[in-house]
Amino acid sequence: MYHNVKKGDILLIPRLPDWGSVAIVEATEDWDKAYGFEIDDEKKDYGHIFPAKYKGCFNRHGKDVSGNIQSTLKARNRFWNISRFSEDIEKIMGNLEGNRESTSVIENIKNIVSEQVKSSFDLKRFSEKVIDEYNRKFTASQWEEVIKNILEKIYPGYEIERIGGSKEEKHGTDILVTISGLSNLEKYNIAMQVKNYNDVISDNNIDNIIKQINKAEEYVWENNGKLIDKILVITSAKKEENPKLIEECKKENIKVIFSEELEKLILRSIIESIDLKEIFDEMLQE
Repeated sequence: MYHNVKKGDILLIPRLPDWGSVAIVEATEDWDKAYGFEIDDEKKDYGHIFPAKYKGCFNRHGKDVSGNIQSTLKARNRFWNISRFSEDIEKIMGNLEGNRESTSVIENIKNIVSEQVKSSFDLKRFSEKVIDEYNRKFTASQWEEVIKNILEKIYPGYEIERIGGSKEEKHGTDILVTISGLSNLEKYNIAMQVKNYNDVISDNNIDNIIKQINKAEEYVWENNGKLIDKILVITSAKKEENPKLIEECKKENIKVIFSEELEKLILRSIIESIDLKEIFDEMLQE
């Protein structure tokens, strides 16, 4: 078996550099050419000498250490071939830092479930399909209710109102988010304007948007709150297509949320609101 080891092969050495660890080394020569036997009187070692390059080490109960590897490391053999577990070893080597600590059975269960959910569920595609359906289903004014609903799910402690309508000409705000101060007497307001624009937003529309939302700075709010932020939500247009809008809004201290960031907010709100247990129960009954 020893003579089958060739330059470049990966070797596992249990109990190095400490008792609970396993060292990974790479053979730098063929065994039959480079192996030697010479006991060092000072180190009192076993006398086996073979050149190899140290690659790192892992805990035998690390999170990526499979049951196959854990079992084979218990074997009493002095030297044996585990090439059939090469994929298991490659996974460990791909994350040595994350496998230095021992993980419990419960932690391993969580890791397994988490990895399978990530690999089975295309989060990006899901969120893109959801926002496509939202854009198809909702009108510009209905988007205000959608945004309000999203924010209520993510920030249940905030007071969120739709205040568009007759007074919008004065305050330029579709949605008002109010945050209470530490004493509960102070109120801090965030004015939000929602626009359902596609593609590149024209210079004329940019000017109108900024003039409209800037009205929130001069308006005397009914709750006597202090305005701390102005946010523009663009439901369909993309950030990369609108550098002019970003530049002009930055001058006026207006934050812009484009469709890409809105996707993430929608996804967060869905995660906060859906009952995963109910969904999995339904799947198990199918």
